[in-house]
Amino acid sequence: MNAGFLLNSLAARPQSEPIDAVKWLYQSEFGCGHLLPPEDECAARIAQEMAQTPQANPEPLYEPLGDGLCRLNLNHPLTRALPPVRIARMMWVTDGHVRGTRAGFDTKLALLAVLAERAGTDIARAANEPAEARLPFDARALAAAVRAFRAAPPSPPSHSETYRRAYAPAYRVVLRRFGEALPLLAQLEARLAAHGRAVLVLDGDCASGKTTLAALLAPLYDTNVIHMDDFFLPFAFRTPARMAEAGGNVHYERFAGQVLSSLLRGGPIAFDAFNCHTGESRPQTLPQRPVTVVEGSYALHPRFANAYDMLQAVRVLLRVDGAEQRRRILARNGAAMLKRFETEWIPLEKRYFQAYHSAQAGTLTLVSERHAEDEP
Repeated sequence: MNAGFLLNSLAARPQSEPIDAVKWLYQSEFGCGHLLPPEDECAARIAQEMAQTPQANPEPLYEPLGDGLCRLNLNHPLTRALPPVRIARMMWVTDGHVRGTRAGFDTKLALLAVLAERAGTDIARAANEPAEARLPFDARALAAAVRAFRAAPPSPPSHSETYRRAYAPAYRVVLRRFGEALPLLAQLEARLAAHGRAVLVLDGDCASGKTTLAALLAPLYDTNVIHMDDFFLPFAFRTPARMAEAGGNVHYERFAGQVLSSLLRGGPIAFDAFNCHTGESRPQTLPQRPVTVVEGSYALHPRFANAYDMLQAVRVLLRVDGAEQRRRILARNGAAMLKRFETEWIPLEKRYFQAYHSAQAGTLTLVSERHAEDEP
């Protein structure tokens, strides 16, 4: 349990009662699955709640719960840019990722009890703890609330009436990465509403989460995902002159001629997927779908810019700190491959970014960070 997240939430809402903290812990452990109706009914409830909830800019877009989850605020303008069906779909995707247990919830309750005991002692006050580090209730009140919750028929805890009157909560529990992706999703929805189709391009540092984000967003729509790994330059074309180009190690001719031309004219997308390990190519054909996600390094190569302009593509650059990048590559690929990344592929990417992406207008930049508190 990340006590900081909980304490920050309670500090922002000093009229919270013990059951509100219990609900927070319940959601951080079990997510939204405990109250998830069928998807169409879920969307209808969200639409109704949005209609009854005024838009409020001061509210944060989302509040982290830890364990990879967040409360997505329904009164935020970016959330309101999404149709209710999309938020309902987020909840269903989230439910597939949550693996909460009763034992995990009980452990969190025990830790909360320790915090409540400590907050009520003279030692805590003598240590000059900041007000936000203290609970707005004492250990006795918390123990009574937990006993009442356990004695009631099994069901998720509800917010206290005091909390509801004071704060009018309107949110849904979803994966934290959905909250982080809301700026690009709002742009994607605008393109879909205007044109009936949309293209999302995810470029960025290796190990910045491009493939992971594409896989997470794909189930929200009727989607094709196209990987730039399939468009690395075949060995026969890797001349010294070509490899000296910034971004020259991607087969931009094939990607433009096969993928972008198909997206522009409509109809099936037929392309040759190159396997850089075997040197072989295999033909692939994808039907046109409302959303196309292009992900991978070099996806925003300037040779594609005119086509992306015509497609009104949503362009996103994912960046990651060097130390975190190395940690991820080591965990994913091992020490030997990390060495190759550091000596071969990362320098090529850096040259590409320095040449083309120091200040690219119209591109949304997302910084991929490690959320250690979300890890098991």
